[in-house]
Amino acid sequence: MGAVSPNAMKNKILLFAVFVATMLRVSQCSGQSNVVYYGANTNAIGVSFADTNLTLSAQTSVVADLQLCLQNWGRESYLSLGADETGVVGYLERSSVCPHYPEHIEFPKNVVSNGTSGLALQIPKSLSDAYTNAFAFAAANSNVVAAAYEFVQFVSSTNFYSVTSNQISNYVLYSHATPESYQVSFPDITNSLRKQTFYLPSVLGFYYSSKGPAATNLWVGIPSCSHLGYIDSLGWDFFPAIWHDGKWKFCVWN
Repeated sequence: MGAVSPNAMKNKILLFAVFVATMLRVSQCSGQSNVVYYGANTNAIGVSFADTNLTLSAQTSVVADLQLCLQNWGRESYLSLGADETGVVGYLERSSVCPHYPEHIEFPKNVVSNGTSGLALQIPKSLSDAYTNAFAFAAANSNVVAAAYEFVQFVSSTNFYSVTSNQISNYVLYSHATPESYQVSFPDITNSLRKQTFYLPSVLGFYYSSKGPAATNLWVGIPSCSHLGYIDSLGWDFFPAIWHDGKWKFCVWN
């Protein structure tokens, strides 16, 4: 497959944005905005917010991001009923840490009774507050966030195979690397990246850090998985990317 044109890629991003917006509107109209699907994406569970003052639009946006995380990483999640905590009737279990979330935030797991609606995944106020701040960041930096989605879509496609050794520094940034070292390391870099499958990041995945070439740098954790041949399973992690020179790049910075 040949390289996709810039206009075609922009159209894909626009269509993706329209699709997400449409899905959110449909979920609100149908009254199903507070439901997520886990496991093989056929098991539904409600979502209950501890913050009763959270707006309906904010709730819907949080649920959409939760579903983004569960869409692939959550395929091995399962419901475990029975708990010792007050008010908690079970847990949404998963064998690995959510690669969409930063290290200091845990993906919700407590399940509570939702009255006549059955069971619901409980979202603590601390998490919905973190989402509220992340949504404000995304709104103020919409072009940069959209560029992150575009970057992930490109590196996840066969179009990434068309990148040459002269172009690889547009997609990867190493500290102290010279133009010559990118050329020499090109086969190792591309082989390593192509062994992984990348997914769209959570809105919580964006963060600022002094780590990087500038005094303040914007990073995003891009969820990834690879096959663990020795146990015939998938291993999940996140690959850090940095906003540098007006573009996103996978980054290893020491």
